[in-house]
Amino acid sequence: MNAQLFAVLLVAVIAAVSAVPVLNQQEEEVLIRQRRQGPQGFGAGGANGKVQGGGVGFQNPNGSGGSVSYGHANGYGHNVGVDAKVPVWSSKNRFGESTLNVGGGATQHFGGPGGNQNLDKRVGASFNHRW
Repeated sequence: MNAQLFAVLLVAVIAAVSAVPVLNQQEEEVLIRQRRQGPQGFGAGGANGKVQGGGVGFQNPNGSGGSVSYGHANGYGHNVGVDAKVPVWSSKNRFGESTLNVGGGATQHFGGPGGNQNLDKRVGASFNHRW
């Protein structure tokens, strides 16, 4: 269990470091646009007498980003999840900027009546184009 949690946190840190946009210092117009369209953070959460949980994350204009979530229900255990997307290819021309992102994530359930559940893993790709 500790090794799985360490692996999930390692993926989140690598995704956060890799998702920072690269600035082109030769074109002032590009620098201005990237400052204006920087990473967007988001968060959510809630709690009542029986259920607590929340999440936090960010998304860059090129579609890369990451998120971490946690949930708990009294008597049912805890869910911990992490997702990340990193750019693997990018092309910029007069028609805009295109980016191919590859991502993955995992969710683990701990405790509760069913005990620890298998780690739910997922991978995917997304294509993003900005005009």
